[in-house]
Amino acid sequence: MKLSKLLTMLLLCAMPFALACKTQESAEVDDADDTASTVTEQEVAGADQPGDLNPVEAQAQVDDVTIGKNVNADGMIAPEDQGDDFAPGDTVHVVMNVADAAAGSAVKVAWFGPGETRINEETKTVETGAQYLDFQADTTGWEKGDYRAEVWIGDEKVNTQQFQVVDASEAGR
Repeated sequence: MKLSKLLTMLLLCAMPFALACKTQESAEVDDADDTASTVTEQEVAGADQPGDLNPVEAQAQVDDVTIGKNVNADGMIAPEDQGDDFAPGDTVHVVMNVADAAAGSAVKVAWFGPGETRINEETKTVETGAQYLDFQADTTGWEKGDYRAEVWIGDEKVNTQQFQVVDASEAGR
């Protein structure tokens, strides 16, 4: 008899916790479209607005961002072609894996130079079945100094690649 009373008491004590906890399915009410068809460099106010992505989801959709000089046939930058020192006139490639991004999602790279000068930006749409996106910048006419490329999807910055334009003798390191 004592055992049944003890079990009843434990059950009654655990009941409030069981009722307070929802199952994963009922706790997640995410009917939002994970396609970020627009890109903005400012947080979109409110939830479930077009272009508003959860930062964790955004990071999962665009990852393995790599910078280098050449892109091979499979769309990636080989380890020997990766680097962050470029000579004036080199092409800078920023490649990212977008296999987990929804088709139709817009990804943007914004290029910045010395003194936080915005040089350029480019937006590409993820095509159905795409594995990688390659963004390029020709450094012809760029002065030596520190540069960066910011990668955006929706309203989330998912990566920043720092690089330098240096004398040709120092490039490729």
